[in-house]
Amino acid sequence: MLIVSFNVASTGYISESTAVASRDAEINNTILAVPYYNQGDTSWCLYYCLVMMSNYNERYLDPWEIASHFNSGNNETFAGQYNPFDYALEDYLKKDLSLKIKKTVWGYSLKPVDTESFNFMVRSNIDRGQPVLLAFQYTVPGHTKQGHAILAVGYDEKFIYLTDPSGAITEGLFGANGRHIAVPISWEEFNEKLAGNIMPSNMAFTIEILEDAPASTPAGSIYMTDYSNHGYSCLTFVNRTNIKDIGLLRFDGKYGKGYYIARGSDLIAEREPTPSDTMSVYFTVANPSPEEKDYIVLSEVLGKDAGGKLECFRFPIEITVPPYSDVSKGVNYSNHLGTISAGTYSIVVTLLDTDAQRIGSTSIDVSIA
Repeated sequence: MLIVSFNVASTGYISESTAVASRDAEINNTILAVPYYNQGDTSWCLYYCLVMMSNYNERYLDPWEIASHFNSGNNETFAGQYNPFDYALEDYLKKDLSLKIKKTVWGYSLKPVDTESFNFMVRSNIDRGQPVLLAFQYTVPGHTKQGHAILAVGYDEKFIYLTDPSGAITEGLFGANGRHIAVPISWEEFNEKLAGNIMPSNMAFTIEILEDAPASTPAGSIYMTDYSNHGYSCLTFVNRTNIKDIGLLRFDGKYGKGYYIARGSDLIAEREPTPSDTMSVYFTVANPSPEEKDYIVLSEVLGKDAGGKLECFRFPIEITVPPYSDVSKGVNYSNHLGTISAGTYSIVVTLLDTDAQRIGSTSIDVSIA
């Protein structure tokens, strides 16, 4: 039985100017180590930002749990994810996570938004150790209107530091190619392209966490990403005798758990994994700190019916991640599914530090026919 570990992607190139800005921010203690998760091919920027904020505050959940609660499909529009004028989101976070938030809607009156007041709100939250969710409507070149949610995770005199679950703003609007975590954007450019353009036709809303900063913050994060629209995903099943018969993990809140295994040739159709499949597990580790970090990732399969860990699926991987960056790797299990009985299993990836202390984990349940 062959297990192969291989590097899929490394992102987050840090230019010299970015590194200098990051070092300055480190000295001033203005960048928060907020765990990072990428939304992949979903449209759930709002949910991914909320997950980053909640996990930073030691209330752990996955974005597909929020999507399932709000019955949000994989390609739910930004406006369709949540109406900022109701209180469903606040009620959900308070009831399920005991997390009290404050939402502010900006730009609903004809009076221009005062960027100083907006920026002061951002800085005051970061000063007390909390990131801020910023959800904007904005116009890109060609006069196309977009909607996207990001996090403000730090600031200094020159820069606001933005974490983007997709890069739509940090890359698409500000041109920070390949950078998504704590990206330095000058206050002048931020105000020119976002905060200064808030108006009735480009409304915005912000979400603040109304509690003290956590005593400790995560040293990193690990996640699996849905790239099913591109024909691959973080959890893939391929029939060993018919390589065109593919199953892909797809996140969709209209399904019970918020995800399902889709048929590669028809993402609307479900495809149950079988013992005839090979299984590939891809994961991404993100480092939200200003220093390079070494991690260990443990890939495992747990039996949900009989219980216990399946030793032949247990595979540790060492991984080094640059500052403010993420790195993806994968494990291919060739004929392993043929050795287990039909039933429900949990695919688990756990992030450890070099002393084997747990930092975080994520898991997906699958039924093997």
